Amino acid sequence: MKTHQLLPIFILLIIILISTAGCRTSSSEDDENNAVAAMQQKVLGRWNLVKFTEETTVGNQPPEVINNNPQNIYFEFLSNGKVRTNAEGEEEYSYEVKVNNTMILWQKEQKILELTNNKFTFSNSATEGNTTYKQTYFLTR
Repeated sequence: MKTHQLLPIFILLIIILISTAGCRTSSSEDDENNAVAAMQQKVLGRWNLVKFTEETTVGNQPPEVINNNPQNIYFEFLSNGKVRTNAEGEEEYSYEVKVNNTMILWQKEQKILELTNNKFTFSNSATEGNTTYKQTYFLTR
């Protein structure tokens, strides 16, 4: 008789354990989300482009590097996922900060190389045939 009385309680405990086990999120997902949110906060605001580097590498040759010193170029990253810039006229583009120190801007993946309260450096690269092109943007507040 006592076994029959404990069976419903045992079944109820199993149901509760199964239903709550699926509700947990992994701590690594939480860590990634927190890292992206922190990076997003640092990106926000107005940045001045102080240097722009273009690198072209053909095969195994040393890269040809062009250092540009832009004047009065800015990027303003907004919380709505838009960025305003006057790099090529007054334009507004979408951007998204992602995991692994990456950002999508101009529909290209940008690698975030440095991001502090006062420095923001990111770059992108593309390969066509045996030629690799790399652009690096150096911004400050």
